[in-house]
Amino acid sequence: KIADLESKLQPPRNAVIEEDEKAADPDGEYASFSRVALINKIYDVESSMVEAASLSFRNAVAQLHVLNPGLEFVEEGLDEEKEVRDGQILPHLPDEEN
Repeated sequence: KIADLESKLQPPRNAVIEEDEKAADPDGEYASFSRVALINKIYDVESSMVEAASLSFRNAVAQLHVLNPGLEFVEEGLDEEKEVRDGQILPHLPDEEN
């Protein structure tokens, strides 16, 4: 009988999920999306973020050329997916290795 009463005090599991969904999607824009549609949306957003980062990188390189007109830059090996570590341009390490 006590367990029955305790279960009545706890919110149903789907209520918690609905609260989480409301926090993540307050306007309900994605509420009617299927799982496949949501996954496709994630891939689209990820792709556009990569494209934006690449455009920003190329823009920064172009600005360096404009700001330093008398200098010739070596661009061989320059890559937006690499990082500078210990004075060298190296492939990015996964987060768990940083």
